[in-house]
Amino acid sequence: MVRHFPGGPRSGEVTRGLILDVAERICARGGTEALSVRAVCEEAGANVAAINYHFGSKQKLLEEMFSRRVTPLNDERLRMLDVALAGPQATLLERVVHSFIAPVIHGVMPEQPAADHGALDEGNSSLVVTQFLARVYSMPGEEDFLKVHYEPVRSRFVLALQLCLPALSLRDLLWRYNLMVGALIYAMAGPQRMTRPPVLFSNLRFNDDHGHSEASVRQMTAFLVAGFRAPPCELETPPR
Repeated sequence: MVRHFPGGPRSGEVTRGLILDVAERICARGGTEALSVRAVCEEAGANVAAINYHFGSKQKLLEEMFSRRVTPLNDERLRMLDVALAGPQATLLERVVHSFIAPVIHGVMPEQPAADHGALDEGNSSLVVTQFLARVYSMPGEEDFLKVHYEPVRSRFVLALQLCLPALSLRDLLWRYNLMVGALIYAMAGPQRMTRPPVLFSNLRFNDDHGHSEASVRQMTAFLVAGFRAPPCELETPPR
């Protein structure tokens, strides 16, 4: 049933924002597969015409949900990268890696450790982003979508990493850049995933400081910097 709100009809932007909020909650509860126009209509108090008017399709709605979460993070990444590049060369790699991962980790994880490291809150935007990324590579038009949302960031960071690691081939550097992206996507699912012990150590309990964002950034930065600094892996071209 469509709800009626006091103060007259809602403006287009208010309705649009409400639809996005509701769609995000639905995805956080049940994954992107749980998202449907009908479910959004029922929870948002909107009608099908409003959803079609603002988004056109379920796929476009998903893309808008993703964009509104990722665009501010990417803007902050580039701002931090500019600051990093103005600093000393000796610690440039650490600062470049930190600029890439910190805005995302701080954006999707709590600043302070939570008492319960179980399921993430249903409003946590990391669920929406990670679920969308899991399907983006198989959706129609994925290359165009990734160009719009990621190419500026990707190009800037690859160039910055080349400044840090001039002896590394572009092929090796791209491998390591994409491994960094993959590690970040995995970590975005929450600290409980990163510290989940195997059965052999299931009786262990970790200190709470392993569950907040700054600890996660430190762990990832140390690991990724070591990976970038590893010896080259690309085989030399055999002499002709």
